Amino acid sequence: MNTKNLLLIIGLLLLATNNFAYSVYDLHYGSEISHHDARTAALGGSGVAGGFTLMDSSINPANLYYMINSGEIQLSYSLIKNSENRAFPLWNFFDSYIDESTYARNENYYNEWSFSLKNSWSIDESEISLAYIRRPVYNFGANYTEEVRNDEGSNADNYPPIIAKNFLESKGLLNSDAILFNFGMPLYDDIEISLGLEWAFYTGKYEYERRIHWSDVANEMAGLGVLTDTLNIFENKLGTNGGINLGFSSQITERFRIGYAFSNKVKVSSHLVGDNIDEKTNFTIPARHRFGFLFQPRNPFKTNFQADFEIINYSEINKFFDDGYAFYVGMEHYIGRAVPLRLGFSHKTAKQDSGIGLPSLSAGTGFKIVNNVYLDLAAEYGKREYIDLDLFPDSVYAIPALWNQISPADRGWDNPDNVSESFFKIFTSLNFAF
Repeated sequence: MNTKNLLLIIGLLLLATNNFAYSVYDLHYGSEISHHDARTAALGGSGVAGGFTLMDSSINPANLYYMINSGEIQLSYSLIKNSENRAFPLWNFFDSYIDESTYARNENYYNEWSFSLKNSWSIDESEISLAYIRRPVYNFGANYTEEVRNDEGSNADNYPPIIAKNFLESKGLLNSDAILFNFGMPLYDDIEISLGLEWAFYTGKYEYERRIHWSDVANEMAGLGVLTDTLNIFENKLGTNGGINLGFSSQITERFRIGYAFSNKVKVSSHLVGDNIDEKTNFTIPARHRFGFLFQPRNPFKTNFQADFEIINYSEINKFFDDGYAFYVGMEHYIGRAVPLRLGFSHKTAKQDSGIGLPSLSAGTGFKIVNNVYLDLAAEYGKREYIDLDLFPDSVYAIPALWNQISPADRGWDNPDNVSESFFKIFTSLNFAF
């Protein structure tokens, strides 16, 4: 591959500089970005005992010891499509569920990138590694649009007129700049041990905007000067603070490795400004524990099976949140001696309610471009369903002139929205070894 084509690939990986949250559900507390590496993504996000790519070390810094190359640079880029449907549940006269009527559907595309580099030095049979990783850890906000119609009758040719359009938009991210240190050594026979430390500094900001725009039809019905468009704008600056990630990994037999990682609770200073609000508080990153193993069975061709289990202390963010859990499972099998086939599955609970889960399936592969350049590719699909209150309460539109019969009233938890979300993600990682 010539230099021109290589630079083109790098350019595609660095296309985006702005990140957005994937879901309105995670608007105020941010959407966690659990992994960045394409190989890790293909294996369901598992990797606490992995240690084959540089970005694995963002899960467990002890994995730096198990990388083949002493020096490496990695660029990762991902594209995410989020689809959301909000629907009214329909009931009959006997209070039995009939169906759903979708009133808002949003599809949006987001992207994110990360960068990392590392080098290792051998001391007798031991090894010391030092790495730097720049990555987003939380996305904020969403891109939500909703049409509001009144109660005029409809037929096959006409729908009730639009009286308002609602918009909810937010953009921004919390970044991590991390320095990683690792020490690993063989003990005897096939047993090895590795210890790692990550020191991360978190900085970022996000902007939030909420708008209601009344239509020309509504202004004509209500009369001149009755309706006023609304606009709320806020900016939240997230200050600098540090956190640690401690990692342990051990090859306990020729074919079995275990790993453990712990991240402490971090409070990042937060300064919210906008619409008569000037408030200083903290944004909390919860503590988490992650356990896992890697198993390499005896096969004619190389095969890896790995699984992780994670406990996340979401109650540290808000005492009303449930502590969460996640598990990640992946299998990698080499076809011949060069091309890997990777499959994975994961399941993660929501911070607001542990009964809301996001199961995901993933697959991927990788191949060598030139002698020291390797490209990994992966795709992941997940879906979840939950109930939620209206983002824009119905009472906002309870202006008698806009309705033929009864003005709408706010709906509570006795009649919430049914929300269905799907996520489709494409991951690419470019690795340079030296």
